[in-house]
Amino acid sequence: FLIDVFMIIVFPIPTNFSLGAFFVIIWVIFVACVVLAWFDRETFFGSVRGALSKSISLAKTNFLFVMPLVASALVYATIIITQFQETQGVQTGSINFPTTNPYVILTELSFAAIQEEFAFRITSIGIPIAILLLILYRSDPRISGPKNKVKLVFLAMFSPERAKTKLGYRSLGANGFPRGIGPVEWVLILLTSTVFGLAHFLSGGGWEVGKVSTAFLAGLVFGIMFVAYGAYASILLHWFFNYYFEVLYRADSVYGGVFHGLSNFAELTNLLAGQIILVVFLLYTAYKIGCYLAVRASGLSGKSNPTL
Repeated sequence: FLIDVFMIIVFPIPTNFSLGAFFVIIWVIFVACVVLAWFDRETFFGSVRGALSKSISLAKTNFLFVMPLVASALVYATIIITQFQETQGVQTGSINFPTTNPYVILTELSFAAIQEEFAFRITSIGIPIAILLLILYRSDPRISGPKNKVKLVFLAMFSPERAKTKLGYRSLGANGFPRGIGPVEWVLILLTSTVFGLAHFLSGGGWEVGKVSTAFLAGLVFGIMFVAYGAYASILLHWFFNYYFEVLYRADSVYGGVFHGLSNFAELTNLLAGQIILVVFLLYTAYKIGCYLAVRASGLSGKSNPTL
């Protein structure tokens, strides 16, 4: 199999694993991601218990609580963009697999989530953040010596938020969203998202030019989740998009029966939830922007009309 670094550098790794053994290894990685997500921040149950009394925060809310909300909204937004583009004659296409074996397809899709996150987020965002921190805090005794520097690089690769918090750099925990994500990080997120979108189209495989925009949007969300929560978050979210609907489709096409109804129900539920979440998010964003503009306007008014 292949490992991509910095989006463009490819390392072939020879293995003697059987398909089944490789699939198990991939699943061990996913289980580890779920375990890390479960206990991170205030734990999953902590977020569930506080769902009605606390606002959702990328700095405090457990990722497993946030993930269904983000995933559903992203699925719905992707469908809306795809449908609009197709009305304008811009086709998205679909991925073409070189095999019809469903087990091989599911294994490839599962590994792709890990492979692409390592290429586009873990190395292409995590390592530059580590370099930024090493430059800004080069005199800090906490990262003196090669050993501590290497530790910081690995920490930033898998949890940028923890690396920034460790050194006191702006973070979601201290500054909230979006201020907790610095300008350099936003540039990295936008850059990797752009390349992520273009890569899907340029690599062929059945995708057409319409895939660029939806893959860019997905990459943007994956990047934000990576910076906010860490590698486990972007891997799990990416896995959901690669694996979830494909499993339902394969179960429906191979077995039919009850799986046909389950597939339709899951699709309808995701679309309905995504629509509600996206509308609420847009209304909330408009409200926050309105509050910000009102505060700015009142501040400017106060400066232009000083009191004696």
